[in-house]
Amino acid sequence: MSELGAFVIAAGGTGGHIVPGLALAHEIRAQKHGSLVVFVGTSQGLENKLVPGAGFPLELVDASGFVGKTLTRQLGALSKLPKGFLESRALLKKYRARVVIGVGGYVSIPVLTAARSLGIPTLIHESNAIPGVANKFLNRFATRTAVGLAEANAQLRKPGVVTGTPVRSEFFAIPPLDPAATTRRVLVFGGSQGSRVINRAIARAAVILEKTGIEVIHQTGEQDLVATRQRYTRVPPNWKLVPFLPKLYEEMGWADLVLCRAGALTVSELAAAGRPSILVPFIGAASHQVYNARALYQKGAAAVMEERNLTAENLAGAITEKLKDREKLVLMGQKAKSLAKPDAAKDLAKLVFAIESPR
Repeated sequence: MSELGAFVIAAGGTGGHIVPGLALAHEIRAQKHGSLVVFVGTSQGLENKLVPGAGFPLELVDASGFVGKTLTRQLGALSKLPKGFLESRALLKKYRARVVIGVGGYVSIPVLTAARSLGIPTLIHESNAIPGVANKFLNRFATRTAVGLAEANAQLRKPGVVTGTPVRSEFFAIPPLDPAATTRRVLVFGGSQGSRVINRAIARAAVILEKTGIEVIHQTGEQDLVATRQRYTRVPPNWKLVPFLPKLYEEMGWADLVLCRAGALTVSELAAAGRPSILVPFIGAASHQVYNARALYQKGAAAVMEERNLTAENLAGAITEKLKDREKLVLMGQKAKSLAKPDAAKDLAKLVFAIESPR
């Protein structure tokens, strides 16, 4: 363990929370060699796979979310807070935390409130255009706040520094679309866990799109691979179905057009890669994806389709229309690239170092 104590990152649930945390962790280690960076998550999230795989220690506390749950589950989540708070205090003392960073998700609440009770400086980062419940609450007492999109500050009591959202450096290394290329490649994915709505729509549209000769890589999510394959009348020979894309930047570099959700991490990766997209924002309990999609659409960097309009005919028509005009496709990619924040991880690390206290 570092003599000065650890940098602690609370991140859990989906890749949208964990991947920016990992990008920040790598940057902290790059700037301060030998620093210990520890993640805190829960037993249910994707952090159990991604964090150890990236070479960082992961500690677990008891916590669960409130949004979109039944009253019974909300009460259950509330009942876990005291235990999660005490577990977090013990962990922060164990690692002599010098800064605690929350990058979104319900696990941030017990960890950062524990940090406050111990007098440890805290930083929160909000990736979405509309802040989540956890960050809205934590923003009230966080030492510093950072946001991925300036639009988020309108919803926060204490406006944050606009840093962008950290993404893996490989996305920035993707070459721009070649105006002279004749490829017609589409990457389809619904975030780290997949999207049943998108899976069903593209499976139905395959019958129409197969006739156009396009190539498709379709990431279904691990839990929906078998069901999605069954929904296809048949998988076209130049289409590939996969459950998960651990090196998404490779497939994004391959693609001419991306069909996907509009999570904060996804739109940041699209910008870093300079890839045009058709965004289908999730419209469940949290509507932040609608605003994320709007931010790209208003800059001419993406098209947007609402879930209610996602018929086989509409989707096939939208994809075909985008691919037939290479000049417009390239322009969309350039506009997406103009929104990228290549120094997001560095800028966020600077904020961390500005508030740290040696323990």
